[in-house]
Amino acid sequence: MNAFVKTINGFDTITAAERVDFFALYFSVVERLEFTAINIGKAFSDLRLIPYSNINQYLKDNSNKASKKKRQIKFIKTKLGYHLESRYQKDLESQLVSEEQALIDYSIDGTTISWKPSDIPYTNSSMVKNAEFFSKLYYVLYFLENSIRKFFKQRLHSIFGNTWEATLLTRVDLRRASSIRDEVNLSEMLPNRGENILYYCMWDDYGVIMKDIPSILNNSKENDELVAHLNTIAKIRNAIAHNAFTIPPDYKNELTIFINKYIKIVSKHVNSTVIS
Repeated sequence: MNAFVKTINGFDTITAAERVDFFALYFSVVERLEFTAINIGKAFSDLRLIPYSNINQYLKDNSNKASKKKRQIKFIKTKLGYHLESRYQKDLESQLVSEEQALIDYSIDGTTISWKPSDIPYTNSSMVKNAEFFSKLYYVLYFLENSIRKFFKQRLHSIFGNTWEATLLTRVDLRRASSIRDEVNLSEMLPNRGENILYYCMWDDYGVIMKDIPSILNNSKENDELVAHLNTIAKIRNAIAHNAFTIPPDYKNELTIFINKYIKIVSKHVNSTVIS
């Protein structure tokens, strides 16, 4: 949530009602949830903001179930809560600004800088080849890890509700991840990784979570198929992080197998929870 509000233009000056709308966007798009007044209220609380006076009534008055129809319907009422009306969602999204532009624009391009990687002392052709290989692996793992975090959060929230993180920490041994988060919170030199414990987990932690909470997938065979590969994914990640010379060919093959299985299995869950 902290990262999301930074993308809202003029968030500090907008009204409480406008914040309700953007919080609704967060839960609809980022969390992929059908939100309620409780979710919106918690967002105000987590950010230490004075909440809108009557969130429940605001959602109702601006929904398709309002007794007095407004010119613009912002929210669609569902059995579980609300989701954003598609046109209004696009309107809100158009008001977001990206803080990633500087990073995205960065490139190692000989036309814009006075050096190139091969100018770095002690660089050789083997090092250049390995750098290209590992950068491609990291590119894929970056997508995979962020995907699995969001998938876990969605499923854990669906299973345990708003207290999913506390429940996860009582049922799964994530002491290492908790220790890392504590260390980050105590140091101004270490960047905040994310808003929940999943951002501090390693690949083998994801495997432990799937073993201890198999209902994440509701299919023991699919669960076992993914868990079986996670230790290898952890080894590939460690090889990248610690500048290994290379990785065994069978690891590369297993990564491809894992990606194919992950896309096939998890896509079914995504498609079943897409908000129109």
